[in-house]
Amino acid sequence: MHNQNYWGYIFTIPFTLSILVFTLFPVFFSGYVSFVNWDLFNPPEWVGLANWKDVFGQKVFWISIRNVFYFAIVFVPLQTLLALLIAHLLNQAIAGKTLLRLFYFLPVVTPWIAGGVLWAWLYNTKYGLLNWVLEQVHLSPVKWLDSKFWWVVIGSIALVNVWKGVGSSMILLLAGMQNISKDLKEAAQIDGASSWNYFIRIVFPLVSPMIYMVMILSTIAAFQAFDVFLSMFGSTMSNVPERNIVTNMLIYRDAFQHFKMGPASAAAWALFVIILTITLFQRYFEKRWVHYD
Repeated sequence: MHNQNYWGYIFTIPFTLSILVFTLFPVFFSGYVSFVNWDLFNPPEWVGLANWKDVFGQKVFWISIRNVFYFAIVFVPLQTLLALLIAHLLNQAIAGKTLLRLFYFLPVVTPWIAGGVLWAWLYNTKYGLLNWVLEQVHLSPVKWLDSKFWWVVIGSIALVNVWKGVGSSMILLLAGMQNISKDLKEAAQIDGASSWNYFIRIVFPLVSPMIYMVMILSTIAAFQAFDVFLSMFGSTMSNVPERNIVTNMLIYRDAFQHFKMGPASAAAWALFVIILTITLFQRYFEKRWVHYD
């Protein structure tokens, strides 16, 4: 038994080292960097809370927080609802459901570069498919990515993120639905329950733990969103108006374009605190609607 424990510790060394080097060290080091003036090339210089005051004093930081909250408000409910409805439909006895599951999951494995090119064409003001449809019903074209209204731009990008992520959420919810006993459905049909009542009173409570997990993961993904903005705005993002910027874009700009690692780390930690607070808020209301029995 002693030898088995010894070899167990030996085999966990690579994993433990990877956690220490690639997770714990960057976390604590970024906390240290948030209190220093560092440009990646010169030695760090301790400045205390100056970086935090600089971040919280910038109007663009609060604009980015506003935008990322709006992005999450559009993205999280819409993706969760669509994933739930699609999973419920694909859980029925319909022809070709295996192929349909593949089609719905295909955007998940599509590279962001390809997805960005596709949606940039769909959103094109002059030649985009969406504006062509609007013209057919005699409506004016919309500048989806170049609008002077920030909520139009952020909302449009949130829809792209829904397209990209709904497949993975659908798979999680579908797995939960497939664990529901068929006897429950047969009993509900015998009692005369409609499809809607069966979905609301039986399916939803039983898969509520999976719905809760999807909402948690989607919320974290929304506040950490960066790839979707990078693919829609371009790799440099130098021409993005401040009214359309989100927090991770601000962190990227400060860290790797302006080489201000201190303010970037402070903004990253502020974003972490916001995500943690929202997660704890969701956790507080979990017992009111999530059923684990």
